[in-house]
Amino acid sequence: MPDRRQQHAEQQAMEWQARLSSDLADAAVHQAFQAWLAQASENRQAWRDVNDFWRGLDQLPLADTDLAPPIAAARPVTRPRKRWSKTGLALAASALLGLTLAYPQWSLLLADYRSAVGEQRQVQLSDGSTVLLNSGSAFSVNFSAERRRIELARGEAYFEVAADKRRPFVVATEAGEIQALGTAFSVRCRDGGASVTVFEHAVTITTAGGRTHERLSANQQLGFAGDRLEPAAAVNPQRAGAWRQRRMVFQDQKLAEVIAELERYRPGKILIVDRRIADLPLTGVFDIGDTDQALQTIAQTLPVKVTKFGDALVFLSAG
Repeated sequence: MPDRRQQHAEQQAMEWQARLSSDLADAAVHQAFQAWLAQASENRQAWRDVNDFWRGLDQLPLADTDLAPPIAAARPVTRPRKRWSKTGLALAASALLGLTLAYPQWSLLLADYRSAVGEQRQVQLSDGSTVLLNSGSAFSVNFSAERRRIELARGEAYFEVAADKRRPFVVATEAGEIQALGTAFSVRCRDGGASVTVFEHAVTITTAGGRTHERLSANQQLGFAGDRLEPAAAVNPQRAGAWRQRRMVFQDQKLAEVIAELERYRPGKILIVDRRIADLPLTGVFDIGDTDQALQTIAQTLPVKVTKFGDALVFLSAG
């Protein structure tokens, strides 16, 4: 089991990475960072580990272990004139929470295998293939003598497919089907569509509308839905597979996009109530198992106030 002190140091290192990437990082912040580095060997090792992780990601400049990471532009925000009273926020929170609880997630309940929000689950299939379910995901298995079929009802999964030339391996989604031509790929369902990332060999994609992409090769990604097939795009495999290492990676991404990703790993809702902060850029690496830490870092890095209503609802406003 990893040393708890080292785990804590790694969490702090990821927080420092995000804080130092903000324009709000003044001389005092940099001085505090240097003091943190000098406190313990665990801190210096954690900082090296975080930097090592970044080195595998495409187009991400890195700092040396004794320097801050590159500065990302975080624009100052003018506080909107409209203010939310505590009573108004509480009423909105109650309404949102009631709406969330009113609709059970049947696709998760009826599936053969499922993962809870914030959970990752490894599944060994009867043919020797393995499936890694990401947070809040569900799939069912339908194997026959002629075909191996996986029905991904929700979320995201990474597949390592055992060879069997007599029985094709197919992953079916609402948007279409993916047939393995090799071993390793991931599929993510979203907004009625899906995206596929290939890590080894290749896959064939057929949309629900009948369009086909004959061969998506290793280190490529493609999105599709209905009759739409997006062009194949090259991806960095370590960046694309960061979630399998329980990491979320952001490089100058808008706060609204960051929050949408955080919500995948956290029960309930995170709501941006001030539009002016939605486009603030954020750079950082976060542990998908500690979204509270990520929210704390956002509050320390950007001019954003975080208001929590229990564990289920979080409001973000200009701070």
